[in-house]
Amino acid sequence: MTKGYVRTANHADVSIIARDMREADVAEVQALSGHSPEEALKNGLKLSQGGAKTICLSNDIPVGMYGVVPTDQPRVGLVWMLAANGIKAVHRQFLRESRDRINELLMDYDLAFNFTDARNHVHHRWIKWAGFTIINERKDFGVERRPFLEFALIVEKEYV
Repeated sequence: MTKGYVRTANHADVSIIARDMREADVAEVQALSGHSPEEALKNGLKLSQGGAKTICLSNDIPVGMYGVVPTDQPRVGLVWMLAANGIKAVHRQFLRESRDRINELLMDYDLAFNFTDARNHVHHRWIKWAGFTIINERKDFGVERRPFLEFALIVEKEYV
């Protein structure tokens, strides 16, 4: 298996990931916001506190980007991730590392949430695997007024 790695995201990653974005992620972005994959990635990169992260293959090809955008509520973040088809090459490693990556991402948050297109079944399985809980179904959500699932994670902290 190809060993991938995670690094700080940059603007050059946007077009590479957008060109090969998973069909379900493209549909989700369009249904939610009406944005193109490139616009969605640019917005995520720009708004993510502490910078977004890029998942790369061992040959330095970006295959996914994720981050967390602060909300107007203290210590509450909007977590997001978009992936290219190439993420399949590192899917086992991605799954093994997901929980640790999420813990790193959410160090400054008590709660993380977002919405996922009800049609994006691969995303739903990963959300549950990563420790999130689907907490609500919105039947008429986003610019396309489609069913979306709201998911959330209460971030557990170790207090000394």
